[in-house]
Amino acid sequence: MLSYRHGFHAGNHADVLKHMTLCLIMRALTQKDKPATIIDTHSGAGLYDLSSGFARKNSEFLTGYAKIKDNARLQELVPEYYRVCAQAQQEAEGSVELYPGSPYFEYALSRPQDSLFFQDTHPAEYESLLQIFKRKPHVRVEMRPCAQTIKALLPPLKKRGLIFIDPPYENKMEYRWSVDDIKKGLALFKQGVFALWYPVLARLQDHSKNLVQEVKRLHMPLLQVEMCVHQQEEEFGMCGSGLLIVNFPFQLDSLLEPVLDELYQQLCDPQSGSAKLEVLVERP
Repeated sequence: MLSYRHGFHAGNHADVLKHMTLCLIMRALTQKDKPATIIDTHSGAGLYDLSSGFARKNSEFLTGYAKIKDNARLQELVPEYYRVCAQAQQEAEGSVELYPGSPYFEYALSRPQDSLFFQDTHPAEYESLLQIFKRKPHVRVEMRPCAQTIKALLPPLKKRGLIFIDPPYENKMEYRWSVDDIKKGLALFKQGVFALWYPVLARLQDHSKNLVQEVKRLHMPLLQVEMCVHQQEEEFGMCGSGLLIVNFPFQLDSLLEPVLDELYQQLCDPQSGSAKLEVLVERP
């Protein structure tokens, strides 16, 4: 939906979980010398000004990044996250505080031999991506929806890679479309890592459990990580989020476990929050 702008939510608890997980996936993909293809289907603006009107409207970064920006344990477990946040800040002018989006993490953690494709359908987000990445030789920015991206870019020439799918879910059909996109993607790139982010909404609006079951029915190796910072309401609001990682890298679950434990301690209400990490379909 073109009304959606991630700037309202930049740096919140969902971003922290999402981006720390992304850092660990990128670590796994770049450990070998072989090049990789990284496709981000809902890239957003790439960088977010935490002092902007968007970010300050609800100050959601106070539920996430602000609480863990100086956390020594997480700096030890996911140093890449803090390194990229520091690198993003170097792009700032004056006293502006910038928070990186998923494409900036992917770019900063990639290598010259990797190929990166950043997509978005919102004109303003697309223009922001162009400005940030226009002089980066191994990055391509395009404006097209996820389904067209899957069809156009898969299978990639570089046979290792990540397809990162992060829809806004303003249209409830995006749950169905996301599963279909992963299914089509796997038919073209069976060995690819597909990471799908999802929100955990109020009970009457929440589709997360059905989404998990639909992706599980693909019968591919599947890891779920989810964190809810407070109790799920009945009608409105988002209490948490998660990622479903198809063809998850070896030992990703072991690397994520202490990270999730620390995030639970720092971000979740001890009485009503929750966190889970589960291999839903085992690796062969």
